[in-house]
Amino acid sequence: MARKSDKEDLSEKLRQAASTNSNSVHIVPSKDGWSVKKEGAVRATAVRATKDEALKAARELKSAERIIVHNQDGTIAKNFKPRQ
Repeated sequence: MARKSDKEDLSEKLRQAASTNSNSVHIVPSKDGWSVKKEGAVRATAVRATKDEALKAARELKSAERIIVHNQDGTIAKNFKPRQ
């Protein structure tokens, strides 16, 4: 049996992680401001002009069990459970 290359193996792991059905919501930079994306989703749930507005939109999602806020460069700034 042929061994997958490290690059193919990593790509597969990333694909699997992205398709998880967790209830995490990410706030990420986008060309139109800041996007609110459910983990594993292709499209954004909401797009807001500022990070604070995106955070407010994420907190309003009833299904959000975790909110992960990213910096402009994509690194994680905050990771927390929203108050219900």
